[in-house]
Amino acid sequence: MPLAAQQPPALLQIVRERLNPKAETKYGKIEEELARLCTRMDSPNRYLALASLAVPREVWWLNMYTSQADVDRVAEGYARNTALSAAMRQLAQGKQGLTTDPIDIMTTFRPDLSDSSPWRIGELPFAVVLQTQIPARAAGTVFQSPGGGAFVFAAAASRKEADRMLSTLGRNARVFAVRPEWSRPYDNWVALNPQLWRR
Repeated sequence: MPLAAQQPPALLQIVRERLNPKAETKYGKIEEELARLCTRMDSPNRYLALASLAVPREVWWLNMYTSQADVDRVAEGYARNTALSAAMRQLAQGKQGLTTDPIDIMTTFRPDLSDSSPWRIGELPFAVVLQTQIPARAAGTVFQSPGGGAFVFAAAASRKEADRMLSTLGRNARVFAVRPEWSRPYDNWVALNPQLWRR
């Protein structure tokens, strides 16, 4: 079942890639092809691409899960759909030399440390993210990583609103923009903000 955009996922997988200088154009074309492929061949998961506004440019891929069983379902779906997996691997080979090695982290939602704001990542065009060494209460949605650190996410409707959130979350927070053309959105994200997801 698709996740409700207003409810934080129980598990949030964050895959981070840092782009090498002058790589974004070629990288973007590959990711657009991958997104079209996943839609055409019905990949078992939906995902969101976020690109940092500051340089060095980073792309963060967010995969949202309701439970470990949901994680297992997606993995099994890719294992069964061998044609999709092979096509994805072939396209992804074109990214060699464009990015650093990806960093893949599965994090867990910490409702006890999060504020009461709704989860609107994927619905709104900007995300403000703070990475911390120690989980703590924060003005946003907190996810803890296995190593003991945490990520705080807050969504923003405009760049101006995102910049205001920087002062709330702290000077180490960063602003990211949703990249619809690199993503495979949930249907409810599209319904909540069709202008963002019009491609």
